[in-house]
Amino acid sequence: MSNDLQTMRHLQQENIRLRSENSGVKSHLLRVQQGIRALIDLQDNLDTITSDTHVYSLLNNILFAALNAVDSTDGSLLLMDDETEELVFVDVIGEARDTLMNYRISVNDGVVGWVARNKEPRLVEDVKRSSMFSSRVDQDTGFKTTSLICVPLVDGARVLGVLEVVNTRTGRPFGEGDMDIMILVARLASIAIARLEETAASEGGNTPD
Repeated sequence: MSNDLQTMRHLQQENIRLRSENSGVKSHLLRVQQGIRALIDLQDNLDTITSDTHVYSLLNNILFAALNAVDSTDGSLLLMDDETEELVFVDVIGEARDTLMNYRISVNDGVVGWVARNKEPRLVEDVKRSSMFSSRVDQDTGFKTTSLICVPLVDGARVLGVLEVVNTRTGRPFGEGDMDIMILVARLASIAIARLEETAASEGGNTPD
């Protein structure tokens, strides 16, 4: 009888655990679906870009949708300063925003620099195991990076900058599926920047700050 009771308790605990896991999976899938729908809406808006469009507002919306889709709350958009060969944080979502805005990183420094130089995305599941990761930004901001994805923004052969997301809400490492989403986001962001530049040039306007 005692063994039967133990078995029943075990089954009850297992049932509770499975329900909790299923709830977490459903919540994550819902965020992904919402993020993808938001990205589709933003893609449709790319056709309406004019010289009056505030590009960073558009890119902020793209970045925000991406963060929801990959289960993160911290991400950044860095643009290339060709004169100094530095990447500049021009949009930041998350707790390090105040410190990181206008912060500069050399293209020879860390994961973001590698991505900009090589024009290839990079997934780092655990920064402690990556010799490429530079802790300088964490040291300057007090932020603690555990996992990250960085993807390049390109227009043909020209490097516009990079997009980076760090850490998931749950603490799980980013995966290949997350990187696929970020690659799509980077394409949308690159198109937005390039189209705004083209529109501003053709209309004789200036690219918005």
